[in-house]
Amino acid sequence: MLSENENTYLAKWLNNELSTEDLEELKRLPEYEDYRKIIEGLTFFNPPSFDLKESLQTTLDKLDQPKKGKVTWLKPLLYAVSAAAAVVLIVGIFFNTVSYSTTIGEQLAITLPDGSTVDLNASSSLTHTRFFWSQHREIELDGEAFFKVTTGTNFKVVTKLGQVEVLGTQFNVKNRSNEFQVGCYEGKVRVSSQKDSVQKILEKGEGVSLKGEKLIEEKVITPEPLWKKGESIFESTPLINVLDELERQYNISFRRDKIDQNQLFTGGFRYDNLDLALESVLVPMGIEYVINGTMIVLTPK
Repeated sequence: MLSENENTYLAKWLNNELSTEDLEELKRLPEYEDYRKIIEGLTFFNPPSFDLKESLQTTLDKLDQPKKGKVTWLKPLLYAVSAAAAVVLIVGIFFNTVSYSTTIGEQLAITLPDGSTVDLNASSSLTHTRFFWSQHREIELDGEAFFKVTTGTNFKVVTKLGQVEVLGTQFNVKNRSNEFQVGCYEGKVRVSSQKDSVQKILEKGEGVSLKGEKLIEEKVITPEPLWKKGESIFESTPLINVLDELERQYNISFRRDKIDQNQLFTGGFRYDNLDLALESVLVPMGIEYVINGTMIVLTPK
């Protein structure tokens, strides 16, 4: 469903009331000519007027008469339906979204329409609206990403577990199943949980993690997220989350049913050497493993 702002933009466009700034932004898009042609086509489309009550009575009268040749009384209705379909088509095209996603072990650099940049970590996805970005800077994120945001209107990152709002800054957002973490690397951000709307203001060097219903304060000690350099570090993190991250960075799967995945792990691994990564995580935890292709079977010692 369209938001109130989007309905307003559509109405202004169809009535030639769009602001110069919005119109110039629209003209810069490669799809502008296609949309312009659709709008121009609508200006030549003039569905004939008709009296609905009279038309209904005509229909009832014709039901009592034998059919004679081609039925033409539905034409006004067909014109109206065609007009409605054209508007729906424009709405669908005009307010569609742009999506990006990464697979296992892949990272992706993205430049947003306002010049803000996003680095998307492995097995993550990001979606935003295509048009009028400067008035509605909102991102839907599933996974992990690092943002460098230009100044402008409010910038929001929405996830299933929480959201982040900012004016201009650099920050990292991680939203993985039961994990939600935010780290501020420059500027200031407001973080809130989705469920109870718990909020915290973060400045440079500060971070939070969602633990149950609370946002727990953390420290950010590196100049940028370590995953951008091909490394993951964990501190007292449940093993299940560490194994999940290994699966995201390498094309592997773990058979885990015989080990305790709730035990806490402190340490890390790099993304460029699977054998070393497995040793770095599993050996300190007292876990033996057997590699069978892309399947790794885990057992306690």
